[in-house]
Amino acid sequence: MLNRFSYVQMNKLLLPLFGIGLLLCWFLAFDKTFEAVKLNNKLTEDSRFGSDISFNPSYAQRKLSALDKILKSYKVAEDWNDKLWMQSSAVATKQNVGVDFVLNKASNEADSTSAGRTQALYFYSNYVQLIKLVDTLESLGGIGKIAALQVKAPKADPTDDKSKKCVLRVDFRGLIK
Repeated sequence: MLNRFSYVQMNKLLLPLFGIGLLLCWFLAFDKTFEAVKLNNKLTEDSRFGSDISFNPSYAQRKLSALDKILKSYKVAEDWNDKLWMQSSAVATKQNVGVDFVLNKASNEADSTSAGRTQALYFYSNYVQLIKLVDTLESLGGIGKIAALQVKAPKADPTDDKSKKCVLRVDFRGLIK
């Protein structure tokens, strides 16, 4: 078909074909890219002027309420050691887990770098029961929050009954009201 056209006629057809190709490219690719660049510039300008979250009162209120909720979960009463022992031993007994309580003695000097109090409890059982116990202890209220966990595998000492079980040390942290 191209053999029917002369060299001059083919050059005259080249300009309309180039225009149609450019128009086709515009509709298929460049139009969407141009719209995306315009939208990006608009959103960048909007974010620069009106949505600075450091001065947004609704954001500050949500942040304050979230921080209050976190602080309330750490709040404990004056009789924290007693309540912690009673609730954790009740949960451990229900799940057939042994428990030891070592009372942390208050130091003569107040430590200004730490906030609140820390108390450790030791639990003895198999691994699955200990993990279930940790899940239950996390959901209890009024005993502070779990600050640290340490699990030790059973020892090969046949004389001690506790050495045949896994040992879980749970450190609780609480803020006195």
